[in-house]
Amino acid sequence: MSAGRRLFRVVAIGVLPAVLAFAAVSALRSGDGGDRAGPGRTTATGGVPPGRADGSGQPAGSAGSGGAVELAATLSGTAYSTELTFEVPQARARVGPPEWVRDCGQFAAWARDNGGVPVGAEPVHTLTLRARRSVDVQVNAVRAVQVARVNRAGEQGPWVELACRDATASPTASPPGRRRGGELPHPLAAGQTLEIPVELDGLDESGSPAAPFPGGVSDYRLRVELEVDGTPRTFDLRDGDRDFRCCGRITYMGYQAARYEWTLSPARALRYCAELRYAGKPPPRTCGPREPA
Repeated sequence: MSAGRRLFRVVAIGVLPAVLAFAAVSALRSGDGGDRAGPGRTTATGGVPPGRADGSGQPAGSAGSGGAVELAATLSGTAYSTELTFEVPQARARVGPPEWVRDCGQFAAWARDNGGVPVGAEPVHTLTLRARRSVDVQVNAVRAVQVARVNRAGEQGPWVELACRDATASPTASPPGRRRGGELPHPLAAGQTLEIPVELDGLDESGSPAAPFPGGVSDYRLRVELEVDGTPRTFDLRDGDRDFRCCGRITYMGYQAARYEWTLSPARALRYCAELRYAGKPPPRTCGPREPA
């Protein structure tokens, strides 16, 4: 064999493995597609780094693998009621929700999508934690971080209350959550989901006393401080793909706004309670069926 042919074989044997390895890595990267966002993905910002509660960098609620805990939050009531009531213009309250709205949970989402502002100065949020492996999770604090004040002066009233009422009371309905941070750790098995109703803690970031929630109507995020297997993590959670919004107030001493209550099943019905204006002790409220607009 000539020297030229021997040199060609040596070069081919040395270079070919590197070429094949490069092609394999390129194929894997193109197939993975990176971090693709999908519909309904709950985002978590902040923390070190942002994302899952174990610092994997994956957004909370995503379908990616490798995270210890997925974390999401919903506005679920107030410190006094598990029912969400919304402040809306009267014309909107008389128009029924679309056909796809079949229960009070879907009703609440529809009301928020259409500009309804939850009523009540002490909102309760439900944290949903899902473990991807066996892990201990401890929630230390949950605070509202104001993003922006909401100026509603240009919106058309009059303002009324809008609510959803189940046709039958649920025997499993739980009372409003009064849990706050600093509880004992929750041991979770792989695949287990835990829902924790939490009220907002009334301390600012420095630990000084502060109001649990900004005054007036605000857009805000939830700052959740927790520990995953003893490692501190901090996350700012949103309401799906938007910020949370709270809190309306249209009932004062001597005045209760008109109230519209929708029952969705087994048949749709609208119940109307007239506004009350009074001095001293409030009189009984007058409520009755009403035809939708």
